[in-house]
Amino acid sequence: MSICDKSPQAVIWTAFVRITHWLIATFVLINFFYESGFWHRFMGYFCLVLVLARISYGLWLSKVASSQFYMPTIAGIKHHIHEIRTQIFAPHPGHNPLGQLAVYLIWALIAALAVTGWLSRTDAYWGEDWPVDLHLICSNFLQGLVILHIAAVVLMSKLQKRNIVKQMISGKSSDTTG
Repeated sequence: MSICDKSPQAVIWTAFVRITHWLIATFVLINFFYESGFWHRFMGYFCLVLVLARISYGLWLSKVASSQFYMPTIAGIKHHIHEIRTQIFAPHPGHNPLGQLAVYLIWALIAALAVTGWLSRTDAYWGEDWPVDLHLICSNFLQGLVILHIAAVVLMSKLQKRNIVKQMISGKSSDTTG
C-alpha cells in the first residue's frame, strides 16, 4: 500500500522520524528559554546529533517515501502555491515542497547554532563577539521559522482537512480531522 493511498491508516511517518521530530522540537523549545549553561549546550549538541541521524536515515536507511529527501524545484513550489490558492491538493508522500524546504532550513540553522555555540567556547574565539552574535542571529531565524512551521501546519491541516499534528504523533495518514 502506498503512503499516498486514501486508506485512513496508511503509514506516513515512521517511528524514527516521529521520535527525532518531537525530541528536536522539545529541545529547541527548551533552549529558547534557557540561554546558556550545561543543559543548553547538551540539548543543542544532541539536536545536531538527531539531525545528523535523521539525515542518515533519510538518505540511506528508510524505505518509506515520506522519510526520504528530495530537492523541491521552482516548478514544484509554484504548483504547490497554486494548490493552496485553488485548495485542490495532490497527495504528497510526506512534506510538500515548501515544507521540505523548511525542514532543510531548520536543520541548517540547528547545525549553525551547534557550530557557533561551540566556536564561542573554544580558546581560539573566546571573548570574540561574532560567534555569539551569529549564534543569536541563527537563533532568531530558527524561532521565526518554527513559528512559520507551526502556522503552516495549522493552515495546511485546515485546507486539506487533515490533522497533520495527529499524523506526526500516530504516524498514520488520515483524511479526517478527528
